Amino acid sequence: MEALAIPAWLIWVVLAVALVLVDLTLLGTQFILVATGLAALLAGGAAALGFGLTGQTWTFVLATAVLVPLMIRLFRTRLARRETAPRDPGWERGARVTVVAQGERLVAKLQGDTYPVLLTDGSQPRQGETLIVDHMQGITLIAYRPAED
Repeated sequence: MEALAIPAWLIWVVLAVALVLVDLTLLGTQFILVATGLAALLAGGAAALGFGLTGQTWTFVLATAVLVPLMIRLFRTRLARRETAPRDPGWERGARVTVVAQGERLVAKLQGDTYPVLLTDGSQPRQGETLIVDHMQGITLIAYRPAED
């Protein structure tokens, strides 16, 4: 019985699909394995053109060396968040908050969460008042009243 030989280009295509699927499903938007998957497709093309194992391997290595930095630069700059996140310093600066009562204390509501609030001038906030956040100290918002126009 003759052994079933799998063509080299097919192995590269299967590897490319596996790398892309792993990257997109498990790693999110890293795009490193997507670039490696594209390099595997190029190596599969080299195999289909008749290159030997050495030529296929060099095609894969060189394509990976070119495509990984290219994909990182291309996609990370386009998909990078422009806004700040709660863990970034200063993410709350300039945000308008509303003072609400939570039990017996007054807190400020910011992006769906409530935080203790202090005013920069040392006065007490009033319920329903709108304030502007200056900065945070720990979990406490330090805010000021907007200028009256």
